[in-house]
Amino acid sequence: MSNGLNLAQLEAVNHLGGPCLVLAGAGSGKTRVITHKIGRLIQAGLAAERIAAITFTNKAAAEMRERAGQLVGREAKRVLICTFHALGVRLLREDGAVLGLKKQFSILDTDDITSLLKDCGGTTDAATARGWQWTISAWKSAGMNAAQALAQAKDENERVAATIMARYEERLTAYQSVDFDDLISLPLKLL
Repeated sequence: MSNGLNLAQLEAVNHLGGPCLVLAGAGSGKTRVITHKIGRLIQAGLAAERIAAITFTNKAAAEMRERAGQLVGREAKRVLICTFHALGVRLLREDGAVLGLKKQFSILDTDDITSLLKDCGGTTDAATARGWQWTISAWKSAGMNAAQALAQAKDENERVAATIMARYEERLTAYQSVDFDDLISLPLKLL
């Protein structure tokens, strides 16, 4: 299983005594290390269903799945290999009822979000709605809801955006919908 791995990579793959942080730049073999680590964990007796490899892009997840399949065969299909957003969807489909979501909630794309924000803000200007979207996204990434955003708003533009965010949150709930930011933040509320 050590094909093509340098000493530091082998050390990471063979470390089984707890968490292991691997810091590496682009093109340095992170995917190779992760897929070999999956193989090593299975070889060490860990059930494939207990292994997860979470990444940022669909391309990276597909590459990991393919490489893991080449290394460990059918066992790789039982390993959870996906993006952070796909994991969020999975968790919300399984346990989103705790948050008031039905299993078949909708995921809004950028155009849907822009349209909804234009409606919430009573505007036809897409650029204005996109500005609100960026602001709301930043607030959601900081873990804030509309009430918290309004409480910390620095100026009139932010107060307007926070008011739009409150309407947007109400509509998301009413429409049983989430946006991409919610796929990251809402599963954290399940913990």
